Amino acid sequence: MDGPGGMLGIMSSSFTTSDGVRIAYQEVGAGDPPIVFIHGIYGTHQAFGNQVEYFSPNHRCIAVDLRGHGGSDKPDQVYSMARYADDVAELMRHLALPPAVMVGHSMGGQVVISVAARHPDLVRAVASLDSPSNIPGWQKRFHSPFDHLITFDGPYREGVHRFLAAAYLPTDDPSWVGGLEERLAGIPDHMIVRAWDAMKAYEPSDTLRRMACPYLYVDSGQPDLDFDLLREHCPQVVVGKTVGAGHKALQDVPDQINAMLNRFIQHADGIAEEMVRTGGVFRYNFPAR
Repeated sequence: MDGPGGMLGIMSSSFTTSDGVRIAYQEVGAGDPPIVFIHGIYGTHQAFGNQVEYFSPNHRCIAVDLRGHGGSDKPDQVYSMARYADDVAELMRHLALPPAVMVGHSMGGQVVISVAARHPDLVRAVASLDSPSNIPGWQKRFHSPFDHLITFDGPYREGVHRFLAAAYLPTDDPSWVGGLEERLAGIPDHMIVRAWDAMKAYEPSDTLRRMACPYLYVDSGQPDLDFDLLREHCPQVVVGKTVGAGHKALQDVPDQINAMLNRFIQHADGIAEEMVRTGGVFRYNFPAR
């Protein structure tokens, strides 16, 4: 779940998908490549306020509310990463964007790699921020213990609260966990379960294999991440890590996030080539002795 972010003074817009669902978004700035920001489960575009402020002087920035979230329509229907991705692709074509950098937080990381795999002509590079479900097998280990709780017949709000509270570090502001109940209260009951079902059903292996663009994975402390397995599926991935911040790194250490994103955006192709060449490490090129 995303935390608050500031995007005051920016007018909201919306468009309607081919199946009649209104998708809300905010746009600001100018310059290429454009950057499309996708929030996590139960979040909104406001999570990226710090990033939009940083990048909009030099980039056209679009921050989206996914179907079922924020200011977008919330139909009671089956949700999926493919549907989220196709909505975003429709929006990008509606806006006539040139190939963009896609940035996703948490579940938004599954959405952006899905856009890159399903609509490669729209995507220049991808960054996922604390999106461990992008690594094959992780979700089964760490989400499935909560699946029996987050059903229409179960204590789904309690289950989501317990899951989200686990993404907390000793260095984090304790008010984030304390305010979970209030933030979840504004989300319709059907969306608590439907969004979880979409995340539960997702398996990233095929998506990663199909994604050919440069990829930045930023970790903020998730357990047992198998980066070697991630590289097997996606050899161009480069891994970064935040210091002293957990799932709220977008708000708590925006300077770290923004610096990594900025460097990646400027040098994405070269970084991806180096990752493929060296197997995932940066090495100095000293002459042979």
